[in-house]
Amino acid sequence: MDPKTLFCLPEGDALFNPLNTMFIQMACILVFSQFFYLFLKPCGQAGPVAQILAGIVLSLLTIIEKVHDFFLQKESASYYIFFSFLLRTCFMFLIGLELDLDFIKRNLKNSILITFGSLLSCGIIWIPFLWFLVHFLHIKQDFLTFYLAFLVTLSNTASPVVIRSIIDWKLHTSEIGRLAISCGLFIEITNIFLYTFVVSYISGTMSGDIFGYIFATGAIILINRFLAAWLPKRNPKEKYLSKAETLAFFILILVIASTIESSNINSTVFVFFIGLLFPREGKTYRTLINRLSYPIHEFVLPVYFGYIGFRFSVSSLTRRHYLVLGMTVALSIIGKLLGVLFACSFLKIPKKYWLFLSIVLSSKGHMGLVLLDSNLAYKKWFTPVIHDMFVASLIITTLLSGVLSSLILKSQEKGFSHQKTSLEFHDTKDELRVLTCVYGVRQARGLISLVSALHGASSSLFTPYLMHLIPLPKKRKTELLYHELDEDGVNAIGGDDEFGTNEGLEINDSIDSFTRDRKIMIRQVKLVAQMENMHEEICDGTEDLRVSIVFLPFHKHQRIDGKTSNDGEVFRDMNRNVLKHAQCSVGIFVDRNITGFHQLHGFDSVQHVAALFFGGPDDREALSLCHWLTSNSQIHLTIIQFVPDDSKVEKLVGDAVTKENNDVFLEIVGGDHTKDEIDRRFLEEFYNRFVTTGQVGFIEKRVSNGTQTVTILREIGEMYSLFVVGKHRGDSPMTSGMNDWEECPELGTVGDFLASSNMDVNASVLVVQRHRHSFDSFVDE
Repeated sequence: MDPKTLFCLPEGDALFNPLNTMFIQMACILVFSQFFYLFLKPCGQAGPVAQILAGIVLSLLTIIEKVHDFFLQKESASYYIFFSFLLRTCFMFLIGLELDLDFIKRNLKNSILITFGSLLSCGIIWIPFLWFLVHFLHIKQDFLTFYLAFLVTLSNTASPVVIRSIIDWKLHTSEIGRLAISCGLFIEITNIFLYTFVVSYISGTMSGDIFGYIFATGAIILINRFLAAWLPKRNPKEKYLSKAETLAFFILILVIASTIESSNINSTVFVFFIGLLFPREGKTYRTLINRLSYPIHEFVLPVYFGYIGFRFSVSSLTRRHYLVLGMTVALSIIGKLLGVLFACSFLKIPKKYWLFLSIVLSSKGHMGLVLLDSNLAYKKWFTPVIHDMFVASLIITTLLSGVLSSLILKSQEKGFSHQKTSLEFHDTKDELRVLTCVYGVRQARGLISLVSALHGASSSLFTPYLMHLIPLPKKRKTELLYHELDEDGVNAIGGDDEFGTNEGLEINDSIDSFTRDRKIMIRQVKLVAQMENMHEEICDGTEDLRVSIVFLPFHKHQRIDGKTSNDGEVFRDMNRNVLKHAQCSVGIFVDRNITGFHQLHGFDSVQHVAALFFGGPDDREALSLCHWLTSNSQIHLTIIQFVPDDSKVEKLVGDAVTKENNDVFLEIVGGDHTKDEIDRRFLEEFYNRFVTTGQVGFIEKRVSNGTQTVTILREIGEMYSLFVVGKHRGDSPMTSGMNDWEECPELGTVGDFLASSNMDVNASVLVVQRHRHSFDSFVDE
């Protein structure tokens, strides 16, 4: 439409013009959706269901003549089309930015086969039903576009609906959640390509335009890569890019998107690939994620989903059409169900995920509606009855998909919960997800070094997160909110340091340097909370991110003169609470960066690491963590086993079953297996796997009391830069008397000794506690 008409008040009532009423409609959708969500969230329903229902309610209110005249004015359709284009461009770019590329590469085969199975089954089922519809709806011409529109619209998956639902269910970090997102995007992109190809073939004039726009999109991607690297250099001391610099990227995207749309070609795929191929590291990426995520997820998507519901109308349908509508919805779900089930069976995906994946991929309402309204010149069969039937079937199918998916999740809550909460039985071929918590750049550098050590082989599946802990002070120097202060960079009255913004800038620089050297992407999370509640937020974060272990900084740090300084008892209390409540294993890192463990990236030196094994679940967990250290060429690992001097060698009882991944699973029979036997079997498997091959050194130390243990620890204190040890606070003759001078009980007996500033140990220390509620804890505790 004419831009002058779009943004200028039309003649007549200046207050109730289409532009104003559209914004009022958006506000109504947000209010109604929040109202529905308050009641539906306790039932497990995702946000899109509430938002679509809000749109339906607003649509039903248009039965009232005054409401109809208010919302559906003469030029309203043009406004809705234009602003839905803007909203769609924004969130498709963000979807491309946030997509987990590594996961898609690993699961490319699965996504393609599920997509192919879904489309094939829907296509086969629609063939006989199409013959019925042609006669029922009296279609006389354009049969190809009718079948194409029907297939694409009803076999499609609305990826924004799937993504938002998966996030609301907190499955976006799980394997099945990410697979659902990947499949949803693949199905949608495939349908858009199919539709565009057929329409361009029929028109005979669009093919050249499509190739031209592909070239232009490639040029935009290259320009973005240049700007993403150049713009941060202009103001290196700023935490984020300026708003004007951020706007430059959106201008480029909107120009290419609007140009493509002007040729009657859908721009969704082009915008998505611009976001997908955007550089994933550095200040530019952080700025876009920071400024886009909240407004799009909290305002843009709810309004867009509400607009989908607002289009619901059955006013032109008669009683005979309702039967066909029901058949359409049923066949849409059945077609998706059969195709996904066959694909999952072929790919040997666990059966507990089959039904959920099939139902959640039945969500529709995004590109189906866009493609339905496009290229009307080639759809001479298009009538209000067909339009209302298509739209109603899409919305009803989406609502059923959301409700059924949430019911499946609720009935199988345990099956979809995070289960890799410890490392002892973690397959080293599976993805290792870790969370490191820091409250300053000092802790960040040490823990980034630890992350670098854990990612030894480039082929290993490793996803590290770094959570910046920002304590929220009770009394503040400024009335500005945190996000307002953070956006403006440095505050004139000095409130910036209060919120840790300068620390955040240095942490970002450390991460960027690490990413450039090691090619490992560390995903950043910011946590702003009162210190009294910080541990609760961290524990919630470990569950949401589905990590197997969380690393916390010790509450003391090493000064430049080698002495230790206390950062505050509040951080010690936080560590204690996390150890008590965390739903995964916990590691406390005592960083002696001057005399102990230091960063690996950027250096070629080899560091010597010792894993101390006294026995027990925590020591087994610490040794399990060392599986990931063995593949790092800059780490020389030595296992030091402490055994009682009077111990005797006994024959092992039971059988150890070694799988392809070399993880040992014990056959537990009654109560015959003692703790010592489990330790012996575990250590034997580790020995056969790593020590006999020369990857890891092994030393056995026989001691009879804590005094001898202390003597040995003093002797080896200067030989290693890092000690890895389990927390283990059980009674043992090997550590008897060591807790007489205990300073920090949360580190355990041995960990406390190694971390003490009064002992002659200059190495860094990592103390590991296994998840206390892991499935095998009944064996040890």
